[in-house]
Amino acid sequence: MPGPKYFDPSRPARREPEFGTASQADLPAFLGIMRIVHEPPMAGSFGRLLTDEPLPGDLVPLAHLFEEVSTLAVHRLISEDLLFDAFAIDLYWEQLKATIQGVRESSSNPKFCENFENCADLARTYRELRPAKSPDRPR
Repeated sequence: MPGPKYFDPSRPARREPEFGTASQADLPAFLGIMRIVHEPPMAGSFGRLLTDEPLPGDLVPLAHLFEEVSTLAVHRLISEDLLFDAFAIDLYWEQLKATIQGVRESSSNPKFCENFENCADLARTYRELRPAKSPDRPR
């Protein structure tokens, strides 16, 4: 009988994101996340992240938001497929990585945003396996 599919750091095999798992049951969590990122106080920070113009005060709250969202995915409380289709988790990780590493060092908390980092790896694989639909769009 196969073991669980969740992230297990002791297993060397890299798992792939799950596809086709979004269901109606994911809708409340997804709409809640959308409300958080598109309404104050996070809307401005998220908008600036999307345009690659975040302010210093945006970075830690955004990192923590994506940690919380990633935790939902890690614990199978929202579909990875839905999350990775809607958000560029891997690209957000790259934008916030230096800040997260700084917080890890300054707080002596190496686990800060660990779920976000793990989801970014899965999101990167998702992006590779599901490239842009239009050949004219950059990948």
